[in-house]
Amino acid sequence: MTQRRKLEDYMRTIYLLRQKGAVRGADIAEALRVSRPTVSVSLRELEEEGYLRRLPDKTVELTGQGLEIAREIAGRNDSLYQLLVDLGVSRATARKDACDMEHAISRESFLALMALATARMES
Repeated sequence: MTQRRKLEDYMRTIYLLRQKGAVRGADIAEALRVSRPTVSVSLRELEEEGYLRRLPDKTVELTGQGLEIAREIAGRNDSLYQLLVDLGVSRATARKDACDMEHAISRESFLALMALATARMES
């Protein structure tokens, strides 16, 4: 897994967890099935890159820049997942493939693919 992909996965996970309440390192570790020390290292990297803030109560939140990236990645994932399911791919395979694709596809290709899917559904 590339470093960029790992950080994007962390941002998306924090974004999704934040919708349910405050986010702590233990929550991230559980969601991503990694150790707490691994989370700590990644959170430090996200903070150094300006994507994350650690708060005095030991919770974390995404900065504006981190939130923007997380929303885009989560939206790509949701759209790709739904497209694959609509094409007849099993939900389990679609979930895995959408996660892989969300990181690899350019914005231009993603938008073209979504336009094609929309046009296909309308015809």
